[in-house]
Amino acid sequence: MNETKLFYKFAIPNILSLVLLSSAGIVDAIFIGNYVGEISLAAVNTANPVFSFIWGLSMMVMIGGAVAAGKYFGEKNIKAANEVFTNSIIAVFLITVVVSLIIFIFTENIIMLIGGSEKTTPIAALYLKIIIPFILFTTIGYGLSIFARVDGFPVIASFALITGALTNILLDALFIAVLNMGVKGAAYATGISFIVSFMILFIHFLRKKGNLRFLYKVHNFSHIIKTSYNGLSEFLNEISVGITMALFNIIMMKYAQEEGVAAFTAINYIMWLGNMVNYGAADTLNPLISTNYGAGKFDRIKNILKTGAFFTLLNGFGIFLTILFFSHELTSLFIKDTSSNAYNISIEFMSYVKWAFFLSGINMVLSSYFTAMLQPRQSAIIASLRSLIMPYCMLMMLPALLGITGIYIAIPVSETITFIVAFTLFILSYKILFKKVNYDKK
Repeated sequence: MNETKLFYKFAIPNILSLVLLSSAGIVDAIFIGNYVGEISLAAVNTANPVFSFIWGLSMMVMIGGAVAAGKYFGEKNIKAANEVFTNSIIAVFLITVVVSLIIFIFTENIIMLIGGSEKTTPIAALYLKIIIPFILFTTIGYGLSIFARVDGFPVIASFALITGALTNILLDALFIAVLNMGVKGAAYATGISFIVSFMILFIHFLRKKGNLRFLYKVHNFSHIIKTSYNGLSEFLNEISVGITMALFNIIMMKYAQEEGVAAFTAINYIMWLGNMVNYGAADTLNPLISTNYGAGKFDRIKNILKTGAFFTLLNGFGIFLTILFFSHELTSLFIKDTSSNAYNISIEFMSYVKWAFFLSGINMVLSSYFTAMLQPRQSAIIASLRSLIMPYCMLMMLPALLGITGIYIAIPVSETITFIVAFTLFILSYKILFKKVNYDKK
């Protein structure tokens, strides 16, 4: 298939599913902000970074395994692909259970450590303790969706995630708006939606319609360490997002108390939604590039990469315009009182952060490119720079120099510096790819 058509065939359902998957948290925030209040909104945002460690480890295993499976498919080695698939699922199951138990036991301590206050910690703890038993369904479920795409079933992967997201929206409306269950309702709605997505994908693999099978005998389980290493950038990206979010919460609490955290919550969800589109496009590159890499089709890799980069640039420009013209409407989705300090902080924050979207998508694309080309070191450098190292450095330096404005510009500055490094790494590696493309044409 033509590379551009192939990209959009995989990217569109993947983006839709990820956007709707993200809507679980976003819809929770909208209902909580409008029906429960700003303190509860800040509390849920304080709790969210806790999930990053579980997600990070799971994504590292699943993405690394999926890239390896795609390469094996390209080499026509179906048995090895099934071994990677089985080992990845088992590893994520064990990781999720162990980490979830630790978080459940030390919930309050963890929340206080990452920016909880006397007002937000009890609410955040309640939210976490309800939702933790459901986490296993989303780590395994999302992993199954990744492998389903590699196996050539992007539609079923997207259908599962979309159905789960719609379930969450309906249950949020029922539990929060109708039954007045507050934060508890948001947690139960999200947890049930995780189960729905998981069941659809689990049934798909039970039907054995594709090449991937769950093996009853485990082979080469130690190989999971090697494949997971290739997913290191995804781990760094997820864990860094959690750390950075917690750091923002702590600093916003210092400069603007709970209202500042509530304002950042609105900003964070708007950024999250915009970045999910970019991430969906970047994530699409993994199965496409890794499979073509295994098959030695380097000219196709070049064209797929160009298509992904162009799409994220266009999306970044669209997000910039959306925030430019509709910042008040976007903020009012989460913060009902338009005269509040939280609302005003959110509007000012958005006026700065919108510039980051011009480069964030390209940075994600280049990180995914290196992962798919089995170059985890370069991918990890980009992921850690944009998600942790640069935001941390900027948040330590800029607020001391510029006050709260330094918090607002931390993300755009971080993305700019990351882009300079990422593009330099790509230029250095492109010379090797260009030689392979020329050889492939001969």
